[in-house]
Amino acid sequence: MNDPEFRQMLKKAIIAVSVALIFAIPLFFVFKNKLIHNENELIKDINNKSFLLYVTKNNCKICKTLKKELDSNNIKYKILNKDENIEYQNIIIKLDLNDSQLDIPALIYIKKGEVISYISDIESEEVLNSYLKNYK
Repeated sequence: MNDPEFRQMLKKAIIAVSVALIFAIPLFFVFKNKLIHNENELIKDINNKSFLLYVTKNNCKICKTLKKELDSNNIKYKILNKDENIEYQNIIIKLDLNDSQLDIPALIYIKKGEVISYISDIESEEVLNSYLKNYK
């Protein structure tokens, strides 16, 4: 361990790790705060607003098709991604629903904290359009 070359490499490694941590730690907290802010914002909206909640998950082909349909009809909605939102279960419980009731994709009409109506396992654009007629 008294080798000067080893000491020099050790110093460089310590400096590299320190620099990486100096940049990584603040980025982690910024990213974490952004996620938490968005999740808390959705919970606040559930309590105070009326809106359509689109429940989706990653790698769902029908979800992508239905999202395009919602967008093309200029339907305003908020997204709850089952795979990405760490508060998913808490939000579903807050709405007095459970995971077994919601087959993805699902649409939930919320009015100031109360579920007015919902539809899940939407398999076609016709089913979606029928629900949206009642929503409007």
